Amino acid sequence: MSATLRERLDLAEILDRAAVGVTQLDMTGRYLLVNDPYCEILGRTRQELLDARIENFTHPDDLPKVLDAFIQVIETGTSLTIDQRYNRADGSCVWVNNSVSVGRDAEGKPQYVLAITQDITAWKETERALNRTQADLRLLLDSAADGFYCVDRDGKTILCNPAFLRMLGFAREEDVIGRDLHDTIHHSRADGSPYPKMECPIYRAAQYGIHAHVTDEVFFRLDGKGFPVEYRVRPIVRNGEITGAVCTFVDVTERKNANVHQELLNRELGHRVKNTLAIAQAIVGQTLRNSSTPQEAIQSVSARLFALSHAHSLLTHTRWGNASIVDVIEGATAIHSSDTRRIQRNGPRIDLGTKSALAITMALHELCTNAAKYGALSNDVGTVSIAWTVTGGAADARFRLSWKECNGPPVAPPSRKGFGSRVIAESFGPEFGGEAKLIFNPGGVLWTLDVPLMSMKM
Repeated sequence: MSATLRERLDLAEILDRAAVGVTQLDMTGRYLLVNDPYCEILGRTRQELLDARIENFTHPDDLPKVLDAFIQVIETGTSLTIDQRYNRADGSCVWVNNSVSVGRDAEGKPQYVLAITQDITAWKETERALNRTQADLRLLLDSAADGFYCVDRDGKTILCNPAFLRMLGFAREEDVIGRDLHDTIHHSRADGSPYPKMECPIYRAAQYGIHAHVTDEVFFRLDGKGFPVEYRVRPIVRNGEITGAVCTFVDVTERKNANVHQELLNRELGHRVKNTLAIAQAIVGQTLRNSSTPQEAIQSVSARLFALSHAHSLLTHTRWGNASIVDVIEGATAIHSSDTRRIQRNGPRIDLGTKSALAITMALHELCTNAAKYGALSNDVGTVSIAWTVTGGAADARFRLSWKECNGPPVAPPSRKGFGSRVIAESFGPEFGGEAKLIFNPGGVLWTLDVPLMSMKM
């Protein structure tokens, strides 16, 4: 055996024991030599490879760049590395990293191309998974309604999301990254006093790893306008070392406004409950004193409390105000006549305040009750006309309402003034700044109301 052949056999044995794939190709890309690791990477036999060229196994999408790299190495003599895919015999695809260089003869002419090949499929899968995770995280941050940003240990911003930019008035992420924003967005406390950076929970989390959940502080926009925030801040720890902090925050302006509104509603509810109880107490007390029998008392109390309940239900649905006068009148009179022709209503739409809605409800209830017992609603032909108008200008506008009974039996003033008569005559007291009159004409009862329009908003 010649020395040259022995050297080649020894070289082949050494290459087969290598941990990486080794390939020698001629100037056309035909395989001249391959080692066992290379065969294993491509899932091909040695003979199958030696009978082919490199383009026979290169993934079609990678072939143009592989051929360009092959030509570049030959023409320039410069080594290079390239990531590419090979098609394996089983139909699968393998990612490799090829380190390519050119071999020359004694005269310096290119003689062959040498490639050192490493299987990087697992690394590529990890890279793709990491890229997907980063893309998902970016999508999550970009779509989040909460503001989000990260700072390094010195407090400089290294990451933020669109909600952060929007809420704080920044136009671009580039305007934020690399900046220490404490003196821009967090320079003062809610009471207006200065907020030193060293006392800031965000900075303390980045420096000392202290977690914080803060509910009553203020962030400031670029235009200087502050808004209340709730935020959570946690340190970023890598390999046991604090490298910064991450902060998420929400604008709680609406929440605070809702809390204020809820407190107002609670106070209003307490006030209304006290007033309602006082009215109910007066209804019960006065009715019992003026009723001839327990049955009469029960009926009167029930009817009056029903009218009061209806008025409160209407006001509750309209959030204690802005109750339409049409709804108030229809609700107060509907129970006394199923025939709408018996009670005629006519007037413009007006929104009533709580006190005036309750007063009109109780007055009309008593008028209807008396009309059903003694007046126009006690026979089959009597009618009631309820009409209201608004006159005057915006500054001196007046509200006028009349209840007029027709075609009922003759009426006369009662011999005594009961609770119902007092409600009719006194529902609109001095606080309304107007006058209510109850007139017992022989042809039917007439009740008139004349008050400033503003008082009907009470």
